[in-house]
Amino acid sequence: MTTAVLPQDVVLHPHHGAASWRALATYVDVRTTPAALDAVVALVAEVLDDVDATCSRFRPDSDLSIANAGAGHPVLVDPVLVAAVRVALEAADETAGLVDPTLGSVLTAAGYDRTFSLVPSEDPSPAALPVPTGSWRDVAVHGSTVCVPVGAALDLGATGKAFAADLAALAVVEELGVPVLVDVGGDLRITGPDGSTVPSHRVRLGHNLTELDGESGVTVVVGAGGLATSSTSARRWRRGGRQWHHLVDPRSGTPASGPWRTVTALGHTAAAANTASTAAVVLGTDALGWLQAHDVAARLVGHDGTIATTPAWDAADLEETETA
Repeated sequence: MTTAVLPQDVVLHPHHGAASWRALATYVDVRTTPAALDAVVALVAEVLDDVDATCSRFRPDSDLSIANAGAGHPVLVDPVLVAAVRVALEAADETAGLVDPTLGSVLTAAGYDRTFSLVPSEDPSPAALPVPTGSWRDVAVHGSTVCVPVGAALDLGATGKAFAADLAALAVVEELGVPVLVDVGGDLRITGPDGSTVPSHRVRLGHNLTELDGESGVTVVVGAGGLATSSTSARRWRRGGRQWHHLVDPRSGTPASGPWRTVTALGHTAAAANTASTAAVVLGTDALGWLQAHDVAARLVGHDGTIATTPAWDAADLEETETA
């Protein structure tokens, strides 16, 4: 029997079958059966390392960076990146381009060209922003190759964490046969072996880590499936006198500026939930109508603290509880 290799910074709670650490420049939480905790943590950490090595925009040796550098030509890449790009293109197609994976050049020009902790909070340099073109339609994935269109650059930030949560959770079920919750920066997937009972979990919602770690907030009880939160309150910086955040409206190439600071959505996977929550932030005032038309269970929080929910959210019986 091999010994599980755990992340160096992992915090384990064996009696509760829970663990937390940092990966992909964000927090990771895992919950599973106590007896399987070490093996689950080791496997999830391995999957997230693979995602980072293949899908990071900030690693020059990643498969994504190599594909971007080879724009205009099919580039042989790792299957993990192929899968991640397919998920991102599905999100773009389902939202008519509202969730666009080809905004890498826009984010780079705006100053988000390195791991966010290294991005200056204030940079007076002007941002020479490219004109958005909707070039996601021209990304080609064939077999083990990805071809990025000339003039574009892939950025999987909109769906990457959710994809990683789904991939890690499914790996746990397939290889270890136990139920699991994997939360990667607020995008989470709960699943278990076919035919088994997947336990529900209490999940705290918040628009930033301060709120999540504090004593105020909202707790929901969710079962099998995905849940994701998109927020304009995290990853913010100023460039050339403009306030930026990481959620860009692909129709304008500028930060989404609607009334919602945070949107939480449910989906059959974390990626599906994240697709809906991101699209809602981008849509702004049209978000509620779009979410209702797509029968998405979602909770929206405005910059002024206003809370709105869709009928599907109200009908989901999430046992929402205000904590004080």
